[in-house]
Amino acid sequence: MNRFGAVCFWAILALVGPGGWASPKAFLPMETHDFGEIPEGVLVCREFLLLNLGDEELVLGAVAPSCVCTFAPLPRDRLAPGESLSITVCFDSSEYGGKRVSESVSIRTNDPERPWIRLGLSGYVRPALLHEATAKELFSTLYLLLDVRDPEAYARGHLLGAINLPYPKLPELSKFFPRGLPILIYGEEAEAATQILRGQGFLARALAADPERWSTLFRSLSVGEPPPPPKILEGVPAFPAENLATRYLLLLDLRPAEIFLEGTLPGAIQANPEDLPHWAEWLPKTEELAEGVSFQVWIMDEDGKEAGEAARFLREAGIPAVALVGGLEDWRARYGQTWLIPPFWAKSLAVL
Repeated sequence: MNRFGAVCFWAILALVGPGGWASPKAFLPMETHDFGEIPEGVLVCREFLLLNLGDEELVLGAVAPSCVCTFAPLPRDRLAPGESLSITVCFDSSEYGGKRVSESVSIRTNDPERPWIRLGLSGYVRPALLHEATAKELFSTLYLLLDVRDPEAYARGHLLGAINLPYPKLPELSKFFPRGLPILIYGEEAEAATQILRGQGFLARALAADPERWSTLFRSLSVGEPPPPPKILEGVPAFPAENLATRYLLLLDLRPAEIFLEGTLPGAIQANPEDLPHWAEWLPKTEELAEGVSFQVWIMDEDGKEAGEAARFLREAGIPAVALVGGLEDWRARYGQTWLIPPFWAKSLAVL
């Protein structure tokens, strides 16, 4: 290029500026969202729309959250000219109770005018109440209690919340079991059932206990007469009954039966809100539990609101109950459909 041409080139560049040349252009119709007030422990998520208004490909790079409580997985990292992308930003409010928060994620781009875009969430996190507990807590303690005796023995008496799946039906129905969830088994065929399920890749263990200790621990946690104590097993991995007693759970799902049947957490019982006085009459109260027993009733619904009222009611009756804060909506936000399955056990629990 001669001197005159070089002068013209730089003159044109100075006149049109960088925007006159082909380049990507990141545009966000909305960059911040105020979620108002939320209870501590829920995961709040918001979708933001990103558009490429330029005439070159927009490339997204590093994602830098303002804290470990905020994240935004990118569905893809390239947008052609005219394309758009929905980016979901989530904020985990655990341990932020009583605080007004403003958190964000920044995303690197190849837009020369906007090398970083920022997406923000803000609002107030009210402190958790005594009757509220989080999906993270439930996820870390949940198990499925399985009674493999025949239906007649189960009807005479069983552990509270145990589902009945007679041993002969195990091969047929084990396909419905959730993967990755601890399965605790009792009954005469517990050893054989445990071997079958472990052979299929399930986290199954047979309950084991000293007979006298079994009777003491589970007298108040039985429906009808307490089931016979399990044998001390040597051939399969065992789970000490004392350990179960220190983390004993019962799940009540307040959603309508037709919604409950579409999918719930393993072992949950569908309970109508108007029947709560009945539950309050016969569920074991804190003072009735044996020493060394920790029992908790988890109340679930879709958004946590009705469950909160129910948990307060049961606590006033002396029953250790908590509501799943944010309801199953929060469970899905965190874990998707993990462990949410059709309740094939519902008929066996009808005896309750």
